[in-house]
Amino acid sequence: MKNLNIYIVCLLSAVWLACAKLEQVPDGINTTDNLFKSESDARAAVNAMYSSLGSPDIYNQFNETIQSQGTDDAEWGFGRNTSNVDKLAMDKFSFTATSDLVYRYWEVHYRNINRANIALKHIPQIDFAEEKRAQYLGEAHFIRGLMYFNLVRLYGAVPIVLEATESLDDLQIARAPIETVYEQIVADFVFAKEHLPLNYETAELGRATKGAAMALLTKVYLTNKGYQQAVNEAKEITDMGQYNLWPSYKEVFEITNENKVESIFEIQYLSLGASGNTNGSSYAGYFKPSALVIPPPPDGFGGFGDNPVTLNHFQAYPEGDLRRDVNVLHVPAAPASIRYPYYVNKYQDPDAFNVDDGGNNYYIARYADVLLMYAEALHELQPGSVEAYDAFNQVRRRAYSLPLSLASDHDLTPGLSVEQFRDSILLERRLEFAFEGHRRFDLLRMGKLKEAMNRQDPTVTVQDWHVLLPVPQDELMVNPLLDQNEGY
Repeated sequence: MKNLNIYIVCLLSAVWLACAKLEQVPDGINTTDNLFKSESDARAAVNAMYSSLGSPDIYNQFNETIQSQGTDDAEWGFGRNTSNVDKLAMDKFSFTATSDLVYRYWEVHYRNINRANIALKHIPQIDFAEEKRAQYLGEAHFIRGLMYFNLVRLYGAVPIVLEATESLDDLQIARAPIETVYEQIVADFVFAKEHLPLNYETAELGRATKGAAMALLTKVYLTNKGYQQAVNEAKEITDMGQYNLWPSYKEVFEITNENKVESIFEIQYLSLGASGNTNGSSYAGYFKPSALVIPPPPDGFGGFGDNPVTLNHFQAYPEGDLRRDVNVLHVPAAPASIRYPYYVNKYQDPDAFNVDDGGNNYYIARYADVLLMYAEALHELQPGSVEAYDAFNQVRRRAYSLPLSLASDHDLTPGLSVEQFRDSILLERRLEFAFEGHRRFDLLRMGKLKEAMNRQDPTVTVQDWHVLLPVPQDELMVNPLLDQNEGY
């Protein structure tokens, strides 16, 4: 049973339906007059932001399409094809400024940014407990920071909108320099860190916490090669004693273990079974093989086989690495027409009623990520650091269900060069966070997206400009202050 009450469409949703483009009819018409009268109004505004995070246009499909199908971890073809033009375009790097996925990902992020801006404008005017007000404002800053962090990594320079769009004035906004966008992201996460609680009562689990803001700050610093800042932030997280690794990798993804121990921030989903569901995760259903590959049990259902796992990914796991069979399902008995019968296995919900009814949460940050970020940043500053190796090896040992504090034969080889350690981090992150929305961002951070794709399938043409998505054509048409990324 999930604890964060974000699944029911709030009464305020009609006024928080965001503009489809930056310049269209704005969010929040009549907000000041009709809404934000009580604490419950403030809570509903914040919950609307969480609800948007779980939409198919962000974390319930498209984020994973970009992060897996848009990398060397998953590829359509070889006997399996999709009728979804935009997913196929992302997979084959043939996307353009008119691709629907490119536009919808941008649009929903800005929709949520406007929701955050409305909340930040009006919540301070409501008379209720200061501690709770600080929490809601911290959540709004956290989510706005997360939205801009996604946008800047995928599109580069983007417009910065910090005021609630509640009129039709001044809607054409130019893109801000990447450095300026990152300054705003840091400011949002720092505010969240300073105002969010460390944890919540059971009924509130799933909301952003101080630790979530710190984990995202660590990633922002690492992305911008601010290694000392990343080390400091990650060390502060480990020193809190709030988080630990589950003893076995499999335990991380059991539905009964959500929002516990290793969890720092998850997108919340809820299975409602036969009653019908618009709050479930699609991953359990979309990723499972179709009925033609594995006949479903009585009253069961076949999946869509989305994110077909590459042979390259399957073969990346060393002998004995228990993460492979948690992450990947190999179906040797699949029809002979399917050359590489590998499927995402990570999201399992035997109680799901249909493909959209999964109860599987989607991780944005967990403790293993903090350990590997700490190891990466520290080794950049202090090559050969014992602490960097120790943080890395905790994650590696867990992959073999070994004691985390005892040396093992699977530990990383000491004495690696800086470049060798980076390569080891990149591989470890690939195996540890498979199909959790990290791969493309990791490859971009290390400048290896094109290299990885060429190694996995040289028939997929990856251009230098593919490190960024194009600015959506619909936005360019209505906003003359926008310019397009190079190559599109």
